[in-house]
Amino acid sequence: MNSLTDVLFFKHSNLGMLKADHNMKITAINDAFSNITGYSSEDMIGRTPNILSSGRHDAAFYKRMWRSINCRGYWSGEVWNKRKNGEIYPELLTIDSIKNEEDETKGYIGIFADISSQEKDPIDLGYLAHHDPLTGLSNRLLLKTRFKKFLDLVKRNNAKTAVLFIDLDAFKPINDTLGHSAGDSILVEVAERLSSVVRKTDTITRWGGDEFVIVLDVINKNESPAIVAEKIIGALKKQPFIVDEKNLYLSCSIGISVYPNDADNGEALVRKADIAMYQAKSLGGSQYSFYKDEMTETIKNQHNMLGDLRNALEKNQLELYYQPQYSIKTGEMSSVEALIRWHHPENGMIPPDQFIPVAEAKGLIIPIGTWVLRTACQQALKWMKRGTPLVVAINVSAKQLIDNNFSKIVEMVLNETGLPSYLLEIELTESLLIEDIETSIHTFQQLSSLGVNLAIDDFGTGFSSLSYLTQLPVKKLKIDRAFLKNIFSKKADRKLINGIVALGHSLGLNIVAEGIETLAQLGFLRDIGCDLAQGYLLNRPLKADDLVIQPYNFQYKSSGTELTKIENRIHMHIKLTDNFNIGQVADLKEEMGSSLTNEEVVSIDASEVETADAAAMQLMAAFFLHMLDKGIDVEINAPSSAFLTVVRLTGLGPTLGLL
Repeated sequence: MNSLTDVLFFKHSNLGMLKADHNMKITAINDAFSNITGYSSEDMIGRTPNILSSGRHDAAFYKRMWRSINCRGYWSGEVWNKRKNGEIYPELLTIDSIKNEEDETKGYIGIFADISSQEKDPIDLGYLAHHDPLTGLSNRLLLKTRFKKFLDLVKRNNAKTAVLFIDLDAFKPINDTLGHSAGDSILVEVAERLSSVVRKTDTITRWGGDEFVIVLDVINKNESPAIVAEKIIGALKKQPFIVDEKNLYLSCSIGISVYPNDADNGEALVRKADIAMYQAKSLGGSQYSFYKDEMTETIKNQHNMLGDLRNALEKNQLELYYQPQYSIKTGEMSSVEALIRWHHPENGMIPPDQFIPVAEAKGLIIPIGTWVLRTACQQALKWMKRGTPLVVAINVSAKQLIDNNFSKIVEMVLNETGLPSYLLEIELTESLLIEDIETSIHTFQQLSSLGVNLAIDDFGTGFSSLSYLTQLPVKKLKIDRAFLKNIFSKKADRKLINGIVALGHSLGLNIVAEGIETLAQLGFLRDIGCDLAQGYLLNRPLKADDLVIQPYNFQYKSSGTELTKIENRIHMHIKLTDNFNIGQVADLKEEMGSSLTNEEVVSIDASEVETADAAAMQLMAAFFLHMLDKGIDVEINAPSSAFLTVVRLTGLGPTLGLL
């Protein structure tokens, strides 16, 4: 007896078991099934359970049975069946439907006990009726019975309780790639980990598939359910699940509803916790959400969106836009990032951050991702044939990455389209990559063997050891736009970007900064040696036909700035002319950049500035930040009203030392 699974499937051998597919064709039976019915595996595999029918139940009986299975996910009761020798006997039967992540029925499991004998074990019969046969947890029937009595007690004592609805993240690919036996063993261990973090007075139920429901005993504080949710998430993530000598990392999404705030009956509390769970999953999973009334409308919209999204694939409503990446040194357009757009016939343009989470949660991300891959490769081939080859980068989700067939899909699409693999780049965000680093390394190695370029997106947000960088065959790091946004207000972000550039270059990687919106940001990145730039300042995402493939002019022309130096090693004085523009900043950098040391003080006279260009001001602020970080003092003396006006408009007063 090595595990709970062994106990339930083998030790209790008086319980007959069968598994069937979604068409009710039997796929497996156990020994107890044969002992009770007289039918062997050879007799039953591939046939339906109708062979057991005794003829004692009419069509209305089976109609009620299947209505319960289809609506509630299970049925339990007493039936009369027929053995192979023709003998009719009574049995206590439970039928559970097996659901996938899209809540579609993929099979059934039936468990029964022969109750014709006078020596039947009443403990086994009660266990069968009220417990999940795989995990040993309570089933929906037992939860319903206990919940009603428990809520009556809570109401009488004017107390509070909470329901946690738990759904495992990305569990379906495990079943699909490793088989249901592996999935079953994980579910058993999940049940054990859940039991280890809740109180004995709390009720844990296997709701179905990879879903669990926990009813907490009386809670004293509103934050108590959140503490339990955090413990559950931690219990699942802290140690890998070991299956066939492979380390698998799992997370979960948890929805929480509270009595009496959200509902006054068990059915409504579970339903609202389920809604909150979908909210947590839509935010990326591995987190919890409390139910809010507006979530019901959100879930309704998501269900509507799911149907529309299926049609979008079929009716060619999806489209790719391409945003260029430029070499900061040469201005050359070297690559583009493919970005999906959805033109809804009624609602117009729907941004990807609204429909991609729905696609991921409902299993549409694989076909949508394959469409993106094929469409991007076809377009890249067109550019190559025109003599303007560009590397095209596509983003993939974690569910695509852990799909065992992903590298095969990439290879298939490359072969179909004829695109050379070096013109394709696969991007994955750092936070998703490190959730299952072993799988990520394996898949990245497969893609690298095809000759595909690999990049880590949103680098710096993963909060993990950087040792994985030496194990992944990546060629590019993309700095998260959030760090770039704050370089003028947070010195730590400037240092972090500097560190990422230095780290990447030490490993032979190219560094991309995305989300560039101002010349100040661009100037800062150029000063620290960043390789590639992407953002609205340079070019917006465009349709392929609207994209002009040409270099970007990063050179700024001087407009005759008058600079005056006092030949002193310590002090440098610069007097700005009346028209302060980008050309003056370029000259200022050229005159000062190579000679400055960390002992110098730079003072700038802005008293005669009559007009000032906001772009020049931003660029100068970036240059000053660079000097300040090197320990050089910068002073601006007697700024004119025109100079101060632009400073206020650009919000760069603190950066330039001006209020």
